[in-house]
Amino acid sequence: MTASPPEPLRAFAAAPASADALRRVDTLAERTRSLRTAGLILPNAVEAMRVELTYHSNALEGSTLTLRDTAMVVEGREPNTGKSLREIDEARNHDRALRMVEGWVGTRPAEPLTEADLLAVHREVLADIDRDGAGHFRAGRVFITGTRFVPPSGAKFPQLLQALLELANRPSLHPVLQAAELHSNFVAVHPFGDGNGRTARLLMNLHLLQRGFPHAIVPVEYLAALDEANAGRVEPFTTFIASCVEDSTRRLIGDFEV
Repeated sequence: MTASPPEPLRAFAAAPASADALRRVDTLAERTRSLRTAGLILPNAVEAMRVELTYHSNALEGSTLTLRDTAMVVEGREPNTGKSLREIDEARNHDRALRMVEGWVGTRPAEPLTEADLLAVHREVLADIDRDGAGHFRAGRVFITGTRFVPPSGAKFPQLLQALLELANRPSLHPVLQAAELHSNFVAVHPFGDGNGRTARLLMNLHLLQRGFPHAIVPVEYLAALDEANAGRVEPFTTFIASCVEDSTRRLIGDFEV
């Protein structure tokens, strides 16, 4: 592994969330695994988490679909609220991409993340929306609305993506910290013209699911913490992601909560 990842990548090991927060998510994750083994986590509870994850991830990108609209799309129905075809495709695509990465957890639980995986997730996210850009890295510059952070040019992708994957696949870092690191680094590189945030959140959930954590729903409030990470202050982001994992897990296990 490279000793010093090139900017804008950041290694999160030196700036963890609080030890108490990580202990809480570890305890909750272990409880979740026990309940799942005992058949006490109902499929409809997991499905509700999927729908919420899709709803929030698309809402972060400006979608006006409600949670109910999103549920209807995931169920194969058309919302009757006059929503745009693009928003409907975004919900359908995100659900399909999420189920794809869930399938990877079952068929290849120990395999490292690859560049082909990044492209495959993005291809699902933008299917039928941007046929030229789906599953292809951008060539030109890109700017992120609402922030002064400017991602690197495509010329740096070979070095940056290799370092990003090495960080994402290294052993010994707590899974929640590494999931936050992967998300933050992916958005910082911003390798696609569109769909970077949704792809990053799906990859973060893939990382968590592979390591025995349930889905983590990220609400809109995380954007401020992400701006902090882009500026080099990663502790607010790791703390926020840890809280998202904890909150999502508590919602999933409900009355069985420790």
